Amino acid sequence: MDITINKTSDCQATLTAVVPAAEVASVKDGIVSAYVKNARIAGFRPGKAPKNVVAKRYAEAIKDEFDYSIKSDVQQKALDENPELKVLDFGTPELAEQEDGSLTLTSVLTIVPEFELPEYKGIEVTVPSTDVSDDEVQETLRKYAESSATHEVVERASADGDIVVIDFKTTVEGKPTAEYCGKSVGFLEGRDGHWVSLTEDRFIPELPAGLVGVSAGDTKDIVATMKEDFPISDLCGKEVTFSCTVKEVREKRVPEISPDIFAGALPGKSMDEIKEMVRDNMKASKERSNDEAKADQISEKLADQLTFALPADLVERENENTVQRKVYAAIQAGNYEITKDMDALREEAKAETERNLRVYFALQEIARREAIDATNNEMLEAITNMAEQAREKNIKSYIRKLQRENRMTGIRLSIITSKVLDLLARNAKVTVEEK
Repeated sequence: MDITINKTSDCQATLTAVVPAAEVASVKDGIVSAYVKNARIAGFRPGKAPKNVVAKRYAEAIKDEFDYSIKSDVQQKALDENPELKVLDFGTPELAEQEDGSLTLTSVLTIVPEFELPEYKGIEVTVPSTDVSDDEVQETLRKYAESSATHEVVERASADGDIVVIDFKTTVEGKPTAEYCGKSVGFLEGRDGHWVSLTEDRFIPELPAGLVGVSAGDTKDIVATMKEDFPISDLCGKEVTFSCTVKEVREKRVPEISPDIFAGALPGKSMDEIKEMVRDNMKASKERSNDEAKADQISEKLADQLTFALPADLVERENENTVQRKVYAAIQAGNYEITKDMDALREEAKAETERNLRVYFALQEIARREAIDATNNEMLEAITNMAEQAREKNIKSYIRKLQRENRMTGIRLSIITSKVLDLLARNAKVTVEEK
């Protein structure tokens, strides 16, 4: 196998490899032989089916495994022959079969630009105490009791904290809202038996405010002005009239904090035992939060010391990912204004993208210096977790899918990055804030 690497910029290089026909045939034969041993094909005893029959039956899986094997061999040899080469991403390799049976592989590599790595051990970070006070434990128990509250029907006028059950319809300028908009408006078309909590409602604040003091059987029109960023553009800034009929008033009743309300999850536990378990869980949660805070502070302090140039095309490509994350987070928080000027958002996100890239490069360089890598077990655990989230039951099939999509390198680098941050956190100078 002959490999040639040509650096094309500070952050990129091209890799060209020629795999001889004999090596190609050997790799294919080894993979097919492995399939023969485990193949279950009608008409043949297990492990006795002819190679050509097995090769045809499992052609797609064999090709996927062969492509991955060749790519992995090329990548490993490239690293072995070029120890000074700091590859972050091998790109999407392309394989081309030649007439003589050999293969040519070409790929664009992302490599670490030259830079001076700052001191990365002993970085100063500040985190809050993980101690849990009695008041914090009591507040957690109170919230749990709140979540177990019931809402009982009462014969009186509604007050703050109650639930009011209503039937309602809506209109805009005297027309049913759907007719006014010329399309379905979902919830705003009206509901029967709708529960309204008489607490602050950021979505339509006029509705709970207008239902304070009503009793079962009352009718009331409540006018609400939709916000300028309301999701239904036809209604932005418009007055919507909610015509409500009150069906019930329900009072919130919170149970007393006692072992009884925890009996389902913690049967047989005393109140003292429950409090101790709550304290332990809260402490563990604070420790996890502190670990995240340490990683964030370490990344920021590394970024402050890294000023090397980055290729414009790499920044542009990664900046789109940054922008998409910002847009998604904003929309989840109800901020729809963010999409109105995407050019400004891209420019605003650029500095963050560049800082993130520099830190990423620095973390991978630290991994190289500290000989940190992802083990096979760590890779398998990460892939298994991903498969569970994706509801993929066949791990082998899922791994082949990841290989086809060229995602294995990204998973490995993600594990390495996490391990490097753990190393830096263990070696950081930590100051714990006083309560």
